[in-house]
Amino acid sequence: MLKPSALACWLLGSLLGGIPAASQIPNQQHPPQSASAYIQAMLDPSRDAWQQPEEVLAKLAIKPGESIADLGSGPGYFTLRFARAVGPAGKVYAIDISREMLDYLGKQARADGFANIVSILAEPHDPKLPPASVDLIFICDTLHHISQRPDYYPLLLRALKPGGRLVNIDFEKKPLPVGPPVEMKIAKPDMIKEAESAGFRLIDQYDFLKYQYFLVFGRE
Repeated sequence: MLKPSALACWLLGSLLGGIPAASQIPNQQHPPQSASAYIQAMLDPSRDAWQQPEEVLAKLAIKPGESIADLGSGPGYFTLRFARAVGPAGKVYAIDISREMLDYLGKQARADGFANIVSILAEPHDPKLPPASVDLIFICDTLHHISQRPDYYPLLLRALKPGGRLVNIDFEKKPLPVGPPVEMKIAKPDMIKEAESAGFRLIDQYDFLKYQYFLVFGRE
């Protein structure tokens, strides 16, 4: 189960690489003390250098009209990009356990003119996605904080439309200047084994990210 007390880890994912050292959070042991600090950290432009969001979207080849679930959306680092990619005919579910994050994202979406984002205040053990509702479930720097993943994967499988994809981007299981402690991470082979045991199959993977693996799964 994803613990609500781990909000800092689940949402932040130590997205603080490149922030001046005085404000960095070594291994997420001392996270920012306010929602505004989390938001500032997650949206810091320095993240782009290692997260490469535009290249990530290019690899996903999202089509106008598709439905996407951004699981662990936070304040919308990827959500707003997805909303632009799917266009007015598409839909993006922003899923988070923090009302403050979703409120911030909602304000930003309205300011940017996006009417295709649906916020879901999830439970730690349930993303609350409707069955067969999305073409793509996107998870970035989040899955390693869900402890009961064998129970969680079936909920994701149920939410995918036929032909849908599950994407997981997460930190390599080794010491890195960003991300959680090594013992908290999921090694790539272990993540693949977990997903395949739950009924997914690996269909693609990319290695251009500096600190993370990038895996794409389809349904069995």
